[in-house]
Formats: sequence, structure tokens, C-alpha cells
Amino acid sequence: MNLYESCVMGALRAYKLTLSPLIGRQCRFLPTCSEYAAQALIGHGPVRGSWLAAKRLCRCHPWGGAGYDPPPPPRHKAEDPKGQAGARDWKCET
Repeated sequence: MNLYESCVMGALRAYKLTLSPLIGRQCRFLPTCSEYAAQALIGHGPVRGSWLAAKRLCRCHPWGGAGYDPPPPPRHKAEDPKGQAGARDWKCET
């Protein structure tokens, strides 16, 4: 686990120990919104992960959905044989 992942997991643990007992269990989804945010931040990075977490928090209200709603799988960049990220092999079929 790298430093970024450790910080995200530490923040999640701190939230669950301090604020979560005061707020109460109100999340309608599984994984909970805080766990979803941690998974999104680790899997997608700080920018896209924050966006996904904010979208999820906006859905967590009494008239929103409920149930199992995991974060989307991370996007993996394709690598060519030379190790250059983002390169793809395109074929034109006629």
C-alpha cells in the first residue's frame, strides 16, 4: 500500500471513529458512501475519485435509490510493447 492509499484509508478510519457515530447509519447503499469514496479515490485517483464520490453523495437522499452500488472499475491505460502508456493498436478492417 502506497502513501496515497494509506492516507485515504486513514481518513476513512478517522471518519468512522469520530463523525460516523455522531451522524448515525443513514446510508441507503452498500458499500456505504464513505467506503465508496475511499474505493473511488484509490481506484480512480483524486480528481475522478472525488467526482464519483460527490455524485454518489448527491444520490444518497430519502428519494434516491438504494441497494448495492459499487464504484465503476478503474480505467486501465493500454501499453504498447515499448512501455508507452496510452498507445493502442488500431486495425482497419475492410
